[in-house]
Amino acid sequence: MSKTMKLMLVFALVFGVTACSKNVKKDATADTVAVGQSTEIYVEEELDVEDDGNGLPVPSNYLEPVYFAFNEYSLNAQSRKTLEDNASAIKEKGATNILIEGNCDDRGTIAYNIVLGDKRAQEVKNYYIKLGIPAANIRVVSYGEEKPVCTENTSACWSKNRRADTAIM
Repeated sequence: MSKTMKLMLVFALVFGVTACSKNVKKDATADTVAVGQSTEIYVEEELDVEDDGNGLPVPSNYLEPVYFAFNEYSLNAQSRKTLEDNASAIKEKGATNILIEGNCDDRGTIAYNIVLGDKRAQEVKNYYIKLGIPAANIRVVSYGEEKPVCTENTSACWSKNRRADTAIM
């Protein structure tokens, strides 16, 4: 390689590094702000979190879950009582951002369980609306079989996973 080519290569590297250093953000939150402005991602206030036993953080602002029979999404008397207690807590706290998470056990296809989890979450949402919680304050998501609280292949374990969780966000 000629001396001139080596000199040009060194100049290009030095110029490139110098030019890049001028774009460094001094504010540690600049990336978060930039992401929040360019997408619909936002950072909510910090939540108290607990460990779910699998090393994953779980917000401690979950209310009592409701459980469903196998392959069902209708509410039984016990579930309605639990949701009535949850609705009282939601109103007492003045919560305006509620997330309902529909869950299933791991039997059935992934697609079927996503749909069933959504039906469970929608059923809970509709009951909250009947209890006076504004529909605009409630979001639903279905995790299907993706967020089990128990992983054993037993009837007792499967029944714990057939649930809808309510979180105050």
